[in-house]
Amino acid sequence: MSDVGVIGLGVIGFGMAINLRRKLDSGVTLHVYDVLDTAIQRFLKEAGDYGKVEVATSPADLVGKCGTVLSSLPAGQHVKQVYLEGDNCVLKAPVNADRLIIDCSTIEIELTRDVGNQIMNAGLGNFVDATVSGGVWGANDGTLTFMVGHAKPTEADVVGNRVWNILSLVGQRDKIRFCGGLGMGQVAKIAHNYVSLCNNVTATQGMALGLKYGIDKQVLWECMTDGTANSWVMGLEQPVPGIVPDAPSSNGYRRAFAPALSLKDLGIAVKCAEKVGINPTVGKVAIEAFTVVDNDPRTKNLDHTSLWLHVNDNVDAFIKENGVWPGGTL
Repeated sequence: MSDVGVIGLGVIGFGMAINLRRKLDSGVTLHVYDVLDTAIQRFLKEAGDYGKVEVATSPADLVGKCGTVLSSLPAGQHVKQVYLEGDNCVLKAPVNADRLIIDCSTIEIELTRDVGNQIMNAGLGNFVDATVSGGVWGANDGTLTFMVGHAKPTEADVVGNRVWNILSLVGQRDKIRFCGGLGMGQVAKIAHNYVSLCNNVTATQGMALGLKYGIDKQVLWECMTDGTANSWVMGLEQPVPGIVPDAPSSNGYRRAFAPALSLKDLGIAVKCAEKVGINPTVGKVAIEAFTVVDNDPRTKNLDHTSLWLHVNDNVDAFIKENGVWPGGTL
């Protein structure tokens, strides 16, 4: 197997890269690139015992050394910078028609197709979008689910089977969904996150309603999870502290998904909905809610589920009790 590379060692990319290094053959070198040296150093410290790792000097340098590349970047502007802009972008890498490039970022559908087509037309390899779900927990555990912009592979589909095999090292093989052509992974993820993020607001308000009337939070949670109100938000995105131990809310709202990312994904979804004649009324309400969280310097760097603090008007009490966070003093 040729060498593998990962561009972007953020919340998702870091976990994917760790799992790749653990599971790849020892003879395969894992190449990594990130703009933050702190992310690189952390990765080298945690992954060094699993096999050979080389730090690339640029996206072009990494891609030139690899037959398979995965990227995970925060937003469309970062994808454009990495792939298309400057002397060291992916577009400047050596031609290799057999190379496989998989972008796992959640970005605009049109941008994914533009980037992918430019990369493929330049002879740099096959480009596939493969958006993810499962958060930091799935990334770290190697249990991510994927929505892939490629047709479901037949036995003869070399590219599709390569995608399936490499993603199976960082996710659940039976939950890698092939959604169609280039960009359809983004379509699935945008619709998915619209539902998930709107549900986050609804669940936060619903839990707050019950607790304001005096019901025990554990009892209310059991009622929710036993009934049709159950969802991902009632689990690892549970907004109420002290119910789900691994949820950010039970760990000082330590960030797993930033409020700014919620706004980015909702913004993309609202524009997409309006483009096809859907009036995304619920999404607009969710944008208003997360804007409050993102605009408040006390919660901007916390997890987006800190919306709970605003809904209950207890941000000041929370900050007074906790005060200092990994990102600095609030």
